[in-house]
Amino acid sequence: MLIMSYEKQLAQFGMRDMFWSTFRGFLGFLLLVSSFDGLGQEVKKVVITHQNPWYKEEYFALAADRQMKQGAYQKYVGKNNLLQTTGYYTRGQKDSTWIEYYDDGETMRERGTYYQGQKVGMWEYYTAQGTLEQNYDHTYQQVLFSKPAPNDKRIFKLWNDDPESCRDTLQLEKKPAYIGGAEAMNRSLQQNLRFPPQALKSRISGTTWVGFTIDPEGKTADYKILRKLGGGLDAEALRAVKLIPATWTPGRLDGLPVAVVCEIPITFTLPPAPAAPKKAPQKATRRKYGSSTRKR
Repeated sequence: MLIMSYEKQLAQFGMRDMFWSTFRGFLGFLLLVSSFDGLGQEVKKVVITHQNPWYKEEYFALAADRQMKQGAYQKYVGKNNLLQTTGYYTRGQKDSTWIEYYDDGETMRERGTYYQGQKVGMWEYYTAQGTLEQNYDHTYQQVLFSKPAPNDKRIFKLWNDDPESCRDTLQLEKKPAYIGGAEAMNRSLQQNLRFPPQALKSRISGTTWVGFTIDPEGKTADYKILRKLGGGLDAEALRAVKLIPATWTPGRLDGLPVAVVCEIPITFTLPPAPAAPKKAPQKATRRKYGSSTRKR
């Protein structure tokens, strides 16, 4: 609270940037000092490969306890051994700067600072095209910048006891925002959504809608199907949406956080039907005529 009050005073004199630069430098000094305990102990490099899916971890751990990570950490994925994660551990907890990359191993997905295993300060979140999508301050829980997602079909409505009385959010000061951006939310759906065998067999496809509530604290609840398709698609959509990490900032109205209903369309597209097996060409048969003897 003291820091926030001091920051507001500095903002009045246009000195906020200088304040945060000094504060980040002090935080970096604390991180450096806190890691000295681990530096006094012997560390060993550890390389572990995993299967299904394949990925490799390279990191340093205390020689006396291989489970206690201490030092640089890298994670590689795919047959081409592409870098996915780079960071640092202090006494088994994520520390300092961490960077996540997309599957190409080059395009940055997110970057920011950990302290004692928690995200702190401003984090940057990028799209798969390398465009900055969101800046989020994890210390003050504020969205500092957010780029609207193209073709975003999500619907937000002010919550009401009577679902039929939910209003749209045109009057909201701020809509709920997913921390990490819409790209992170869609990535979770893609990783978890499966086409049910029953729907595949019956050739059922289309769009179902899932709704849930984002309360004034950013927590989610009351998941339900709003438009049904059948064939197991509704249950699968509900399951996948529930697996999305519940990391939201709440909507705000008149300066206060409010409960909002979020409605998300989930589209199932059938894969092309398997081609019918080709019939082997039939060989032409020749009629055989036997010799006949005429009676005279």
